[in-house]
Amino acid sequence: MNPEQSYQQQPYPQNGHPQQPYPNQQYAQQPYQPQQYPHPAQGPVFQAKFRKHTGLIILAQWQDSYVTGSYADVRAAYRAAQTHNLLAGWWGLISLLVYNWIALIGNTSEMGRIKQQARAAGLEV
Repeated sequence: MNPEQSYQQQPYPQNGHPQQPYPNQQYAQQPYQPQQYPHPAQGPVFQAKFRKHTGLIILAQWQDSYVTGSYADVRAAYRAAQTHNLLAGWWGLISLLVYNWIALIGNTSEMGRIKQQARAAGLEV
């Protein structure tokens, strides 16, 4: 049987298109649903900048992390930055002696400033 004959022998449905390889597969129409975005935080919104320091044997790397949100969001960013500094900030002589201490103390100072703002806004922290 040559290819032209096999092509001609394939049944065509009424719409004139050849049958799909997976005829039983149907895609259900989904009704349109608008994208759901989280609602803005209820209560005061805070802004903070935390520094992540990575110590390398010879070099050092800084990364500033900006966060805007509720007190819980700022607290989570603070903990993430401090955890990064405590795990990766000591791997170098200059980082061990100077740079990581600057990052740790600076982040603690920034969190203290946020705590003062939260207390002034009436939150218990």
